[in-house]
Amino acid sequence: MAQCVRRLVLAAPLAAVVALLLCTSSAPVARAAGTSDFTEAQQKNTLTVLRAFARAIPELGKKWTGSDFCSWNFVTCYSSGVSVWMDKVDYTGTLPEMPSGVDYKDVMIMALNFSAMGQGLSGTLPASWSSLTSLMSLWIEKSEKVTGTLPAQWSSMTSLGNLNLRFTKVSGTLPAQWSSMKQLGNLNLRFTAVSGTLPAQWSGMTSAEALQLEYCGLSGCLPPEWSAMPKLRIVSLSGNHFSGCVPDSWVKKPGLVVTIEDEHKGSNCVSDNLCDTTTEPPTAPTTTGTPAASSTPSPGSGCEVDGCEVCEGDSAARCARCREGYSLTDEKTCLAHHD
Repeated sequence: MAQCVRRLVLAAPLAAVVALLLCTSSAPVARAAGTSDFTEAQQKNTLTVLRAFARAIPELGKKWTGSDFCSWNFVTCYSSGVSVWMDKVDYTGTLPEMPSGVDYKDVMIMALNFSAMGQGLSGTLPASWSSLTSLMSLWIEKSEKVTGTLPAQWSSMTSLGNLNLRFTKVSGTLPAQWSSMKQLGNLNLRFTAVSGTLPAQWSGMTSAEALQLEYCGLSGCLPPEWSAMPKLRIVSLSGNHFSGCVPDSWVKKPGLVVTIEDEHKGSNCVSDNLCDTTTEPPTAPTTTGTPAASSTPSPGSGCEVDGCEVCEGDSAARCARCREGYSLTDEKTCLAHHD
């Protein structure tokens, strides 16, 4: 039976706070604009980058013709920049590399939202997107064909305020270099395959408000240094494999809400759940037996899907992430690998 996870706060109020943070961060407030409102250099360089997306997503290539990009479907222009908002279509395509020969200081793209593309979007997260230094919001979620690691180079995206990669298959560790992302307020990596430890260096994220890291493969100690983030209000960590207890500095931080299993909290923190600061982060497993024994099921219910590590939402019959040695099918079941 799955261990019951008691939250520090009710789920509904927490969801409301997250929604409020997302609605009030990185939202364009400037007036609507046309292509001619931008300088010649801004028009040229922005158009070149948008055409890279049009080549990578064929349906966009059919619709995005000519040079008046502010008149294109899914593109909205403001005096401060350009937003690409594809939250109501399900096209197929890949994540393009950024083109060469572009002066990226004149690329006016400030928001990219591919949240509706789901299974149609594939590829890895391009390190070259670090050139998009004006980008304020990036949403790539529910795309299980999006893989690869979190690029350390994205630390150059110093304007990025919202980053949502939940329910993708991104993996690897949390880059310590991201500490230089001083505008990052909301990070959502829920139900991804990221692993390793929480970087103490992230205490330098001075704008961080919500870090949603539930149901990944994270482990190790909870860094006391994170309490130094002046705006931090939400840290969601349930469904991982952490050691030790919630640091006193977190507990004493006014307004901070932490969601994690009871075994890591206060008087309920078990005496043998010690945090060994000398332990190296766990390496990727080479067998299927050990991960299955330590996997964390979906809260409140046992998963009925054979080979499943984490159920999808409240459904015990649909899988969100399979164990090592299994592949997730389109029917949300797990298919065993056979040598």
